[in-house]
Amino acid sequence: MKKLLFPTLFAALAFSCGGENDSAESTPSNILENFTFSVDTLVVDPGEEIINLSMGVRKGSFNETKSHFYLFDDATTKINKINLDELVLEEQIPFEKEGPNGVGSNFIATARYLPGEEFLFSNFQSTGVFNKQGQKILDLTLKPEELDIEGLGENAKYNITNSIRFSPDRKIAYSLPSDFMEGTTQLAKINLETKSGTVLPIPAMEIVGDYRILLQSDDRMSIYVEEISFQEIEGRFYISGATTNSIYRFETGQDSLELFEYDFSLVPNQKEIPIQRKVSSMEEFQAEMEKARTQIGFEKFLYDEQAKLFYRFGRIYEPRGDDPEAPSKAQVFLFAFDENLNLIGETEIPELDQTPSNPFFKDGKLWSYVNVEDELGFAVIDFNF
Repeated sequence: MKKLLFPTLFAALAFSCGGENDSAESTPSNILENFTFSVDTLVVDPGEEIINLSMGVRKGSFNETKSHFYLFDDATTKINKINLDELVLEEQIPFEKEGPNGVGSNFIATARYLPGEEFLFSNFQSTGVFNKQGQKILDLTLKPEELDIEGLGENAKYNITNSIRFSPDRKIAYSLPSDFMEGTTQLAKINLETKSGTVLPIPAMEIVGDYRILLQSDDRMSIYVEEISFQEIEGRFYISGATTNSIYRFETGQDSLELFEYDFSLVPNQKEIPIQRKVSSMEEFQAEMEKARTQIGFEKFLYDEQAKLFYRFGRIYEPRGDDPEAPSKAQVFLFAFDENLNLIGETEIPELDQTPSNPFFKDGKLWSYVNVEDELGFAVIDFNF
């Protein structure tokens, strides 16, 4: 096992935030008041194979115990099965691009592990569940003309599988269909046998669409979007957006969502300065994007199974000035929540100038992706407070 000190993302091995408790016997209302951490970097041994990191690890997912990390490679349509306990590439699982067992030859939006070492692949043309042998065992393709979903906008039908999730019996699908310009404002609940369903409004996420920027000119089109996350954690579903600290929670079978809103003391609860959403030049596009980026933004939820605590990072990027290619630096914040999503801690982390990349909790520690000389590595961070 190769261990390296991680020098770039974390400037120090430990730090403290906030003042001391008034009494050693008292329990602080902010559990992150005296937060410290230590960090080490681990590198995966690929053996004689190559783990392609050109796209990072955004298309990675875990098994139930997080003993293995499954990373999809778009270039080869293989899944790298990585043993996180041994830090080795265990095997590469091949899939076909085309044909009856094809995962798709165009951009794969979703490549995710499912229980039983099955895999969900989804793109704009098709969606299906595949076994480890590369066979499509369940076709979940939802064609717009076959759908009967009450309240679903016409444009959203063409992006119905966005962030798709399933009930345990795979008879009901949930997704966040999005309109190209307005973003995601609905949760779709779909009966996969009848192709019918309903939508549930998620108005707290409408502000995410307010920070979607479209550049449209005679010679180019570009779009800037703020992310909406749809996560399944411990059998429950969570919807959150980068633009707001509000969070929705619901369970399979429910026809209503719980909304959790917070009043943070360190940062605004959402972006506050409006932007121009349609522009016609690259200069305008970059200026409006800077206006959005330099306001508060929030990352997706993280869950520590051992401590039974949720965490969420926040960041405010520094202006890039005259160099749009300058490295992104940010103020970084951390927020903690109990199992019932009550806010129980918040702190700024001045030693960080960016949030951890694709983080997740394993064995009570936060793991974060790092590229170590083109080898797959993880910064493993131990929280103490």
